[in-house]
Amino acid sequence: MQEEIFGPVLPIVTVSDMEDAINFINEREKPLALYIFCSDQKAIKRMIEETTSGGVTVNDVMMHYTVSSLPFGGVGENHDKNHPVQSVTDLFNTLTFNVFK
Repeated sequence: MQEEIFGPVLPIVTVSDMEDAINFINEREKPLALYIFCSDQKAIKRMIEETTSGGVTVNDVMMHYTVSSLPFGGVGENHDKNHPVQSVTDLFNTLTFNVFK
């Protein structure tokens, strides 16, 4: 996965353990979204705390897309630089979210 995918494609990457997954994410540009499918609350918490993304959705895929009030624009290099600035605070803060099902 070298470039951002725009289309109905779900890339699946095999990792050996949680550490490998966290390293895989952190070695690349910050993702717009991170989807975690897991029932282990400690593992979910660790993944959220040790990675950075525009938004995290746990055990669901549609909430990120269907809830229009959630922020979307990414972080780091993926931050939406064209998003209109409403205040000075907007220049220095990036809204992210975590959604759990």
